[in-house]
Amino acid sequence: MQPAPRGQLPGPWRLVAAFLLALVLLLGQQGAVSAQAPLGQGPRFPYLGPSLPMPDAETLPAGRVARCRWDLAGVWEGRGQQTDPTSRTYATRLVVRQYGSYLVAEQSADGISYYGVCSGDRVEFDAYTGDSYVGVQTGTVSGNGRRIESTWVLYRPDFAAGYETLTASGRAQR
Repeated sequence: MQPAPRGQLPGPWRLVAAFLLALVLLLGQQGAVSAQAPLGQGPRFPYLGPSLPMPDAETLPAGRVARCRWDLAGVWEGRGQQTDPTSRTYATRLVVRQYGSYLVAEQSADGISYYGVCSGDRVEFDAYTGDSYVGVQTGTVSGNGRRIESTWVLYRPDFAAGYETLTASGRAQR
């Protein structure tokens, strides 16, 4: 084996150095992305949102193996408890539109729109104010499709978290 020319690493070490450099660059890029959207604080459904067209209602959402079991379209009344940063009870109203297993819910009193999916008895939403992603909501459908118990987190403008129970009060106009 010949010695490597001055200033160069021998063959196998050159590969190790190249791998380590690639790893540092990759982690550096992830750090830049994390500064914009910290882990767990970005949309779970980047293909859904206020300025995006709804996917075909006949397709299953990515990563889901079951269609929504319920017709969730309509008006929902909610009672909830904000738990963080301070505790308070509240009432809310949502209007839900359903496209197969895809959902859009408008909570107009708070200016929040939810875009998400229903799979089996589970609903998952990303929350938006205008075009800005602000949080998540996840729940379970029960009561023959007339009740949803959920938890939520808003990251922006200020952190808040809580839970609520939604009860179907009417069917939306189609």
